[in-house]
Amino acid sequence: MAGRKPELSNVHYLPGSTQATSEQIAMTAKLKPVLPKAAGIVWDRLAPELMVLNRLKPHYVDAFGEYCYLLARIAEMRKMLADEGETYKIIGRNGAQIKSRPEVAQLNDDWRKLSRLTSCFGLTPSDEKSLITSIQNNLVDEFAEFS
Repeated sequence: MAGRKPELSNVHYLPGSTQATSEQIAMTAKLKPVLPKAAGIVWDRLAPELMVLNRLKPHYVDAFGEYCYLLARIAEMRKMLADEGETYKIIGRNGAQIKSRPEVAQLNDDWRKLSRLTSCFGLTPSDEKSLITSIQNNLVDEFAEFS
């Protein structure tokens, strides 16, 4: 492609656009807490989108960092369980027994935590709908005093 590369500061997005602006991307990089590498990749992927949706504010950074950590940890644990299996066999006084790995219980616990944080940030369709409904109800209540 010929010519000078465009500067991101010259790019103007249409109102109501769901595209993350360079300012929002810079803000997410500035707010990013110290995270393990895999969790940092999740942050870099999701934080700009949440900033566009106005769901990631500076005081939510720690909770969203925990969300990113849990998502990365679940992915790593699933990979490990896929490689090693979810059960193991022991032979004891009662004969051979098949037991569930402790990592499976940890995965289930992490999934419960992730599910809670997912609903807090409105990251499922039903949670997003309830967030939008509550915002609309607040707007109706605010305008009711003027009628």
